[in-house]
Amino acid sequence: MLPGLDDAATETALHRLDAEEEIWITTVRDGGQPQTSPVGFLWDGARFTVLSRPGAGKVRNLGGNTRVSLHLELDRTAQTTGGVLTVEGDAVVEAGPLTGAEADRYVAKYGAMMELVGITRDEFFGDYSTVIRVTPTRVRAY
Repeated sequence: MLPGLDDAATETALHRLDAEEEIWITTVRDGGQPQTSPVGFLWDGARFTVLSRPGAGKVRNLGGNTRVSLHLELDRTAQTTGGVLTVEGDAVVEAGPLTGAEADRYVAKYGAMMELVGITRDEFFGDYSTVIRVTPTRVRAY
């Protein structure tokens, strides 16, 4: 569910979420400074799944403030609307790693990149063993 979008904007957003390989996540440090990082992601129709190393800044930041924003790169090819997609949401941090069908979906999406950098599936899920789930509360497309 992408709250705040009409049917046409939802269709464009879903296409982009299916096609894009990275999304930018913004968390907030203890002192109030936003921190933005590009990350891989899965979208299951209700929430985003982002993987992280356990000690990463974004994970530490979420310990103090679970509100996040996500955004895709600007789509300069958009004919009318939908070139910008931002998502506000609530994040939950889970100990991972991903397993089963969800891990298989992640490897289907990012397996070529893992191979390119010379990391196996097991090594990747061992390193990126923290799972961040983001449930959208507001979505904007324009």
